[in-house]
Amino acid sequence: MLAPLTAALVVVLVLLAALTALATVRGRQIDNPTFYVACAAELLIVVQLVVGIVRSGDGAAGMSAALFIAYLAGLVAVLPIAGFWAVAERESRWGTGVLLAATLGLLVMVARLVQIWNGHG
Repeated sequence: MLAPLTAALVVVLVLLAALTALATVRGRQIDNPTFYVACAAELLIVVQLVVGIVRSGDGAAGMSAALFIAYLAGLVAVLPIAGFWAVAERESRWGTGVLLAATLGLLVMVARLVQIWNGHG
């Protein structure tokens, strides 16, 4: 994994979590800034997937490349699914709540990716 790419992904996901938390508390629907940040996060996730697959042999000794790639592939699917769900729930505050839960889950998955990369399970 590239540390700057991972750091950028974490920053964008934290920003997305903040935007969706604020929107959920205010009872608002997904707005354009939230959508654009979600798109930026998904783009970084796809780049992370490609870089991770290419560099999967460079991880710590004993790293499970299959588990690492499975986590990367899972990351790619989370935001689109949550986004469609959030749009379906746009009449209530929980559309942004779904996106918030997905974003927090992505942050946990990224932390787990770093652990796997560094050979901690």
